[in-house]
Amino acid sequence: MSSFRARWDDLPEREVLTNNFRTAMTGKETGVNRIRWIHPTVVPTHSHPDCEQTVIVTKGRVIFTVEDDEFTLEPGEIAILPRNVPHGGRSIEGEAEFIEIFAPTRIENLVGFVGSSSMPDPDEGTGA
Repeated sequence: MSSFRARWDDLPEREVLTNNFRTAMTGKETGVNRIRWIHPTVVPTHSHPDCEQTVIVTKGRVIFTVEDDEFTLEPGEIAILPRNVPHGGRSIEGEAEFIEIFAPTRIENLVGFVGSSSMPDPDEGTGA
């Protein structure tokens, strides 16, 4: 098969942290996630040593912290997070949605994958 396509609503959604839901799809080189945050959501500071992350907000507003820089992203805004750069985020209010693109892909984001992940353990208590 040379390509694959799907509808987000036909793919399984998984709660990966409290109020943080991921729908994932991956190819051989690039992974794409739809992320949905319901307030309050906090993603502790973490990094991805193996890939670059692009965030495209499609609904609501979110706050991201990248190293020492904190900023708000709204629909239509994009942030690119280089590999191995510490970052985290939190919701502002209501529901927010954004698309994440990882290059190279992160196979561990797929539902049913048994392996390690760079997503922080929510019980570690690190804040974003």
